[in-house]
Amino acid sequence: MRESIFTGKIPISCPSEDIPWQMKCDIVRSDDKIEIRLIDTRDIFTFYFSTMSPSDFYVMKREQDIIVDYERFISVLVKMFHSLQGGKLRGLFSKETNKFLFVEKDEFRNIVRLELKFSKPDETHYKMYLGDMISRMESENVKLIKENGMLRDKCRSGEKELRDRIRYLEEETMVAQKKIDKLYKENEVLNEKGDTWRAEVDKLSSKAYDLEKENGRLQYELDKLRLQDVKNSGLIERAQKIEDESKTLREEVNTANEIIRKYSEEIAQMKSAMDGNEEASKDLRVSNKKYKSEIEDLKKKVKGMEEKTKRMKEDLRAKEARIKELEAENIGLVKKLENAQNVYSHFYSKNIENATSMNYSDNESIFSIAPESSPH
Repeated sequence: MRESIFTGKIPISCPSEDIPWQMKCDIVRSDDKIEIRLIDTRDIFTFYFSTMSPSDFYVMKREQDIIVDYERFISVLVKMFHSLQGGKLRGLFSKETNKFLFVEKDEFRNIVRLELKFSKPDETHYKMYLGDMISRMESENVKLIKENGMLRDKCRSGEKELRDRIRYLEEETMVAQKKIDKLYKENEVLNEKGDTWRAEVDKLSSKAYDLEKENGRLQYELDKLRLQDVKNSGLIERAQKIEDESKTLREEVNTANEIIRKYSEEIAQMKSAMDGNEEASKDLRVSNKKYKSEIEDLKKKVKGMEEKTKRMKEDLRAKEARIKELEAENIGLVKKLENAQNVYSHFYSKNIENATSMNYSDNESIFSIAPESSPH
């Protein structure tokens, strides 16, 4: 039994212009064998075929390091042809070697996934190819005849349904037309009523406009009256306030008059007291003049004492400088005295030693100019 497991157009790359860029691929399985045909889309009688049996597969498996079995290989092969249609793989065909390569694109290099060997057909293959085409056409013809019969039956039933539907729609249209006529008459009656109502509405609108104008005028008058009432109430409150302020001012004036009277009495008392104090102030002025003269004398004395103190300070600084000079001279004299005493002590001790060790002659003097004892 022959079974078609793949049929479709696949893109092909080939250096030769005799091979089109797109070919039809048919994969037919009969018993254990599969036959692959690449058919020229421009000429259906130009094709290449590849037949593969389990024994051929095992030879190819050993040559190309295939790791699946025969059944799995057939399903993978069909998927690879689908990948050619989807653009995931590229199909390369060489007319010189009749080899078809499944190539996978990669960033580094192209990878050959599978290599199939094709051959040119002979008379037997043409007969098989034509037989397959005829049987396929017959099966498709039978299928088309069945589909045509089904479509004809469906068309007949559709025509009947369509006629019934048209009849039903015509009846519905007549009923709808009657309803439309009735509604049209009712619409005319309603239009007449609407015209009457519109006239009444216009009349009421004009009346409402007049009432609104009258209402606006009355509202204006009411606002004027309210404003007048507000002004009157404000004047009354202002008059009451002024009266209260006047009363308060009168009380304050009376209080001020009383205070002025008291101040006048106090001023009179102060004037009488000032008359008695004028003589005392004269004595105080005389005393002040006397004190001022004494203060001037004291200031002069203080100034003289300050000058004297200043001179004494200058003398004191000069004496301190002289004392420092004398102290320096004293230190120098002390050092000189110490040096002279050291020299004297040295010579004194040396003369004593010479007097005890030497024998003097009668003519020589035994007196020495050395002192009897060393100074203390």
